[in-house]
Amino acid sequence: MDPGDFDRSRRRISRGFQGLPGRGELWFSPRPASGFPGDRRSTDVQETSPLLEDLRRRLTRAFQWAMQRRASRRAQEAAAALEEQSRERVEVALAGLRAELVEMHFQNHQLARTLLDLNMKVQQLKKECELGFTSDSQSPKDNAANSE
Repeated sequence: MDPGDFDRSRRRISRGFQGLPGRGELWFSPRPASGFPGDRRSTDVQETSPLLEDLRRRLTRAFQWAMQRRASRRAQEAAAALEEQSRERVEVALAGLRAELVEMHFQNHQLARTLLDLNMKVQQLKKECELGFTSDSQSPKDNAANSE
């Protein structure tokens, strides 16, 4: 066995294990710099096929569409969050107003009761005054009649 045989067998073994994981080789063998074997198209960067150009345009549009959709979804979520916050603020304000209305209703009843009590006292005082006037007016007559 000469040294060339060893080199050839080493190359044959490494080709046999290409694509197998864990063998120290790449999973997929790298493509040659000149393109696929038998490919007559140029690999020059400036020359692109219409198929690749179409694929690039489609991918660009899909990416832009996805980004716009993501941005609009975020905007919708932000708007929904703001709406929820404003709804919560309105509900808190309404709860405060309801509590104030209940307190005002209670105070209204207290004032009405107080006014009714005062009205009854005023009526009683009027009656007492009328009775006092009639008794005072009757007393001098009675006193004159009694003195005769």
